[in-house]
Amino acid sequence: MEHQAAKLIGFGLILFLAGSCAMAPRPLLAPSDEAFFHEQARRIVDSAALAPGQSSGPWRNTTSFKMHVPGGNMGYPAYWVRDSVMMLGGDFITSAELEGWIRMICRTLVGPGDRQVRPGVVVPAYAVPDHINLDGTPTFYPGYYESEDKQGGAPWGKYPPLDDHFYFVAAVYEHWRMTGSTRLFDSMVKTSFNEMKLSALCEKVFVVAPVDPETGLVVAGDIETENAKDWGFCDNEFKSGRLLFPSLLKYEAAIELAAMFEASGDPARARRYRQDAAGLQHSIPAQFFHAAQNPDEGWLHSATGIGNQPDVWGSAFAVWSGAVRGGTARKVARALVRAFRDGTAVSRGCVRQILTTDPLNHGAWEKSFAPAGEYQNGGYWGTATGWYIAALATVDRPAAADMARDYIAFLKRNMRPDGMTQSWEWCSADGAKNANPLYVATVALPYVCMKRAGLLGQLR
Repeated sequence: MEHQAAKLIGFGLILFLAGSCAMAPRPLLAPSDEAFFHEQARRIVDSAALAPGQSSGPWRNTTSFKMHVPGGNMGYPAYWVRDSVMMLGGDFITSAELEGWIRMICRTLVGPGDRQVRPGVVVPAYAVPDHINLDGTPTFYPGYYESEDKQGGAPWGKYPPLDDHFYFVAAVYEHWRMTGSTRLFDSMVKTSFNEMKLSALCEKVFVVAPVDPETGLVVAGDIETENAKDWGFCDNEFKSGRLLFPSLLKYEAAIELAAMFEASGDPARARRYRQDAAGLQHSIPAQFFHAAQNPDEGWLHSATGIGNQPDVWGSAFAVWSGAVRGGTARKVARALVRAFRDGTAVSRGCVRQILTTDPLNHGAWEKSFAPAGEYQNGGYWGTATGWYIAALATVDRPAAADMARDYIAFLKRNMRPDGMTQSWEWCSADGAKNANPLYVATVALPYVCMKRAGLLGQLR
């Protein structure tokens, strides 16, 4: 079963990257660096675990489910859907724990009919929460831990972020990949409103995010009246029109659903989702690709309205995931190589979301309430490092190796007395500013991405 899954899709969508593995059979890192990388990822994931009844400082997990919060320092004291999914694909989370996560999320989903939180704040039917508090109550918007009528609204949006629905599908897919069984996918699960077959629930969740009917791309309306966040790692930014990153996640989710329905004996549904994925694979470059000054290079832009700027993370993710392929993928990868070599996107192996040379707003997002040069508006993150390195490896293996070594050196320069790297959520280019040590996505996600791309030698 897992062999069949690998042929269709891995969590990192290894279909596209298999080519880079064939061209570059040797791992990017020395064995000692790779062992260090794996050990740091494992320890930082473990630091973020909270068993039922377990406390960390003033916070206690009062649910019956084992949780992993985004970081071991409890900088975000709740279970975040997208962050948890970013821990999957290695050997860090068991299938039993993942099943618990899926069942916990199912119990928080809004049922049929939109939920009116208050005037101007609406949670759509079957929406997935942004995060789940340690008492099991859902919060659908960033910026809050409240679960009732105080959540949402300016500056966080009329609607919840558009990405978590697709991350939920990714979690279900990863359980199938790990177990080789559609037992959970085909089973009935408890929700906040009833019991429902998980496969049917996945289909409901898949269509929560609004889409452009012509292209199938995820869209957001006016930033003053709707301001739906394209995805959680850009929740301080304002974007409108057709949106790159959630469309990439939708592409992944469509392939994942196709694989699971094929395995569960429903070829008609599998075919439909493969067609959705094919349509998105056409629409994404058609709508978002912009040639760079060098005709052999180009970027995917983040949105077609507000935020119509080269998206560094989105471009790297698109190449890594296989959402763009062929000549377009090579042009995007070469643009990423240039930005790495010129220092306009990467510092010490960590990646900013927007180019330092972006002319629209002096190297910052067009509209953001994060200060320029900080956090999501120009801070440097390890979250995107694995996507970026894998994209470089498709066209310039020496550049990928250089960036991987820079990243490992960064982790080693920032070691704590307890033997773990600081693993900052983000930092400034010189490291003088930083936030949230022991942030899991800074180390575990790059490890998983590079492993799935075939760039590590000791494939565990």
